[in-house]
Amino acid sequence: MGTIAAASVASHFLKRRDSVALVTYGSKMDYLGPETGDKQNFKILSNLASVSASGSMPLQAVTNALTSRISRGSPVFIISSLEGDGTTLPAIRSLAGRGHEVIVLSPSSIDLERLVSRIPRLSYEVLKLERQNRLTAISGYGAKVIDWMPDVELSQALMQVKGS
Repeated sequence: MGTIAAASVASHFLKRRDSVALVTYGSKMDYLGPETGDKQNFKILSNLASVSASGSMPLQAVTNALTSRISRGSPVFIISSLEGDGTTLPAIRSLAGRGHEVIVLSPSSIDLERLVSRIPRLSYEVLKLERQNRLTAISGYGAKVIDWMPDVELSQALMQVKGS
């Protein structure tokens, strides 16, 4: 879900002739500097084709490493389930504090898991509440948060930003 979303978002901004950079991370961080045009779109798609969900690099380590590479005030789009990383809140607070518009697209892995397997109702409700609390805390730092449900098309999910 995340790689398709990243490709779609990048394509949208590249069609507007905006410069787009891409950062992927897991066991290591890969950075593709900001550029425009079809060549950049190809680089982004090639990079995303080899991405897999693995590793344990914290978001704050990534944002700290990239601080000097991100122009002040540039929007930052984060695509993450936001699970298992205790540095998410401080990383987003830091980005917002530097004047970045932070947009978090968070695919709900809890709801995806519920669609494909049988999670006990009480367990699901507890996990869902924890997720909602995490998303609320992130929005409290000034980020625009999109809670992307697995049965909702990306274009519909992204419309939540306009309503913010």
